[in-house]
Amino acid sequence: MATETYTPLTEFVYWIQADDAHAAHHLDLLRQVDRVLSGRIEPATDDRAALADRLERWRYQWLNERCGRMTDEDRGLVDALDLAANRLAGRPARQPRAARAIINPLDSGLSTLDSGRWLDPKTPLDELTDRVARLTADRFGVGDDSTTHRRMLLYAPLYLSSFCTNSCQYCGFRFDQPIERKHLGIDEAVGEAEILRRRGFRHVLLVAGDFPRLTRTEYFTQIIARLRQMGITPAVEVAPQPTRAYGQMVAAGLCGLTLYQETYQEDLYRLYHRSGTKASFDWRLEGLERAAEAGVRRLGLGVLLGLADPREDVLAMIRHADYLRQRFPDRGLAFSLPRIHDAPSDFHAPYNIDDDLFVRLYCVLRLAFPGANLVLSTREQPALRDRLASICITQLSAGSCTAPGGYGHEAPQGQFPVHDRRRVDEVVDRLRAEGFRPVWSFDELEQQS
Repeated sequence: MATETYTPLTEFVYWIQADDAHAAHHLDLLRQVDRVLSGRIEPATDDRAALADRLERWRYQWLNERCGRMTDEDRGLVDALDLAANRLAGRPARQPRAARAIINPLDSGLSTLDSGRWLDPKTPLDELTDRVARLTADRFGVGDDSTTHRRMLLYAPLYLSSFCTNSCQYCGFRFDQPIERKHLGIDEAVGEAEILRRRGFRHVLLVAGDFPRLTRTEYFTQIIARLRQMGITPAVEVAPQPTRAYGQMVAAGLCGLTLYQETYQEDLYRLYHRSGTKASFDWRLEGLERAAEAGVRRLGLGVLLGLADPREDVLAMIRHADYLRQRFPDRGLAFSLPRIHDAPSDFHAPYNIDDDLFVRLYCVLRLAFPGANLVLSTREQPALRDRLASICITQLSAGSCTAPGGYGHEAPQGQFPVHDRRRVDEVVDRLRAEGFRPVWSFDELEQQS
């Protein structure tokens, strides 16, 4: 990627004075930043990082306030804030973040993949699945020609907290749902992880609702560090974090981030996410990019099928992932396509995704990213999970619980129902019977065949 072209923030002084309701506060911040970046003062590292955090917050506040009416001056300021924060934090020079420009407008297809044809129900599905199964076996097979097995990484979600301030209309944890809430203390979380470790898992996905008072960065870093000491490699699926927070998680031992955009169609996104921090489309969209800049090695993307036209959403996600791949070529990519099967009684998903379309969407992802990790949760029924495993999936959850504390005790209501209730050993036995080699770590999954 080309290096940055930095526009000094001082060039925006007069425009900020004329157009910013918080001009006095922001101009004071601007002057502090200018003194540091011009070399007139040299603050401590922590002070530079704090200034970078303040610029990052200002940038996203501006994006939210100007949503739908951005001018060229707005875009110039947003990019200048982005690059100034990057310089303050001491990260490598880069171009401004541009994910929004990449995904919009939504394309009708990607000619290099011929995805329109593959997503057309008139195109025989067997032709697509046969091609994709061979491609997956080539990339994730192990052994000689006579005894080739496909590797399958097994993992479990570990839910930490069901408290949430967001109003995601489709979610069982949304803030106005009358459910019993539970938040695990650090020792309780480690106890749940120990149960999973005894079942064989060495990779877990830490999941939590967005509740800032309970789920601070320090909470996650302590759990991540404790799990690392146990020989478990953790990833997180939590609310988007500031860049510095992701860096602290990486220092504690974080291996990856899963962050679904839910839908890339911004008008629908705002309809489904009416309040809470998740209402910020840009904050969520750029979360994976912030994480990669902070050193997170594996980036997991996804859309929630049922919220919008699934073809448009998956193609937009491919564009987003390709942007991340070009910007961070040494990062691993993963994809998941959760479907809405159950939701609060006042929400009805406007799009129905049948099994054949579900399979097609996963297959198109494999064609677009032959070496990516394709993930499938226990939201789906056993027969469909087995079918997709034989085609393109490389990572399966097993024996899952979607409520905090559910592995060691009777759990309250989960985020979503589990439809594959097979025990871990049953899933392992099924995989082995079908010629798979179950693995428990990314090192085993990614080894060269």
